[in-house]
Amino acid sequence: RMGEANSLEYSTLHEDDVDEVVAFMAAHFYPREPISTGLHMTYEDNKEWIHSSARDWVKSGVSVVAREPTTKKVAGSILATILTRDQSNTYAKALTSPKTKVKTLHTVLSVLETAVDFFARYEKVNRILELAMITVAEEHGGRGVGKRLVQESERRGQVLGCQLATAQATAVPSQRLLYRLGYESLYTMDYTTFEIAGDHVFDMDRMLGTPSAKVMARLIDQEVKK
Repeated sequence: RMGEANSLEYSTLHEDDVDEVVAFMAAHFYPREPISTGLHMTYEDNKEWIHSSARDWVKSGVSVVAREPTTKKVAGSILATILTRDQSNTYAKALTSPKTKVKTLHTVLSVLETAVDFFARYEKVNRILELAMITVAEEHGGRGVGKRLVQESERRGQVLGCQLATAQATAVPSQRLLYRLGYESLYTMDYTTFEIAGDHVFDMDRMLGTPSAKVMARLIDQEVKK
C-alpha cells in the first residue's frame, strides 16, 4: 500500500504554493474536519485567517506538499510550524477576530495548544515541530500518503533542530495515523462536554463520529529524555 505514497513527489511548501494548497484544503480538509463541521463553519468562515496563517507556517520550512508526478496536481499537504520557548503558540492572534465562529474555533485550538506545557514537560527541548493540518485527497486516502507527509515534515524539523513533534489531532483518522507513527496522547478534549462561557459549542450530530480531540507528541530527537 505504500507504493501509492512513494509514487508521489514531496517537496517543501513555498509561498508560491499557498493559494493552491489553501484551495485544496477548502475542498478536502474543511468538509471532513470535525471542529469545523461541528461549529457549522465553512471554508468562507476560515478564509480570513487561513491564508495568513498558511503563509506564516510556510516560512518555517517544515510544511510539505505531495503532488502527482505527471499532472503536478496536489494529492496531499501538511501545514506545520516550529515553536520555540519565545514563540510557544500559534493560534492566539485569531482570537481577536470579529467573527464569532472564528473566535470560537481559535478558543478551542488555543485550549488544545496550551493544554500541555511541552517546554516544562521536556526540559531539554527548545524547538518543537507543531503539525497543524494534514490533508490528503479522498482518492489518495488509505495508501500511506498521510504517514509519508508526517515523516517528511519530521525530517525537515529534525534538520532544523526540532527535538519533539506535536499535533492537536481533532479527527479520528489523524489520531489513528499518529498513534501508528508512535505518538502518544497527552491530553483529551471531550467534544460532548466542552463549553465556552457555560455553553456547549459543538453540534455533536456534525462531528463525523469523532468524540474528542487529542494533543499528541513524539520525541524525534532520541538524545532528549524526558
